[in-house]
Parts: sequence; C-alpha cells; structure tokens
Amino acid sequence: MRKRKMYLSVEDIAELFGLSVSFAYRVVERMNADLASKNHYVILGRVPTRYVEDMIYGLEHVEQYLKEDKAV
Repeated sequence: MRKRKMYLSVEDIAELFGLSVSFAYRVVERMNADLASKNHYVILGRVPTRYVEDMIYGLEHVEQYLKEDKAV
C-alpha cells in the first residue's frame, strides 16, 4: 500500500489542474502566501495536500485524480 503524499509539488498542481508549470508556480506561491499569513510554516514549491483539498471546492482525494488515466 502506497503512503499518501503529504505535500504536492508544482508539477502535481500543474497536472491536477491542467496548468502550465510556470503558472502552477504562481498558484503554489499564492497558496504558500496564504498559509504564511496564517502563521503556518511553508515549504517553497510545495503545498500540503490537505490544504489543496480543503481550498478547492469539490476536490477530494487528490491522489485519486493524479493516478487516473487521462487517455480519451
């Protein structure tokens, strides 16, 4: 059984939302700024998986979305 990711990387965010990597960096930067404003410790280039799930309406179990086959 694979352990759940605690943090999502910029590449994970880009894949999850269908963004370019350069734009995903801006998204992660904004999420980290929000966390820092709430006095949370942040890791540059990564965001907590739970935070992403909580902040994006209707998004649950990020790992499931990242594993799904995207072939049409």
